[in-house]
Amino acid sequence: MFIEGFGGLFMVAFVAVAIASVAMAARRAKKLHDAGIDPLDPETDLQVRWAQSRTMAPADPAQAAVRAPAPEPPSGSEPGKTLEERLAEIDRLYAAGSITRSERDAARGRILDSI
Repeated sequence: MFIEGFGGLFMVAFVAVAIASVAMAARRAKKLHDAGIDPLDPETDLQVRWAQSRTMAPADPAQAAVRAPAPEPPSGSEPGKTLEERLAEIDRLYAAGSITRSERDAARGRILDSI
């Protein structure tokens, strides 16, 4: 009798947790949708928006070559990051389309010059 009661209690708790999980997922999806972000893949949607933003795009295509260089990192290396991690971060940004090939090459050059 105790086992039957425990099984019923477990089932009620399981259903309650499942309902709460679905409700929280639906709430998150609605908030993302209301913000104009794809709720099924918000990370990629935000990366694309950032890459297409005015911050990354030159105002005039003719100015693309005259674009200001990326800010210099503080003197020395970034705290807590190895040389390999810093180079991998630059390569990851390039692969994601966040920076151009020339920006990647310039950043890699600055990192390698700092050693």
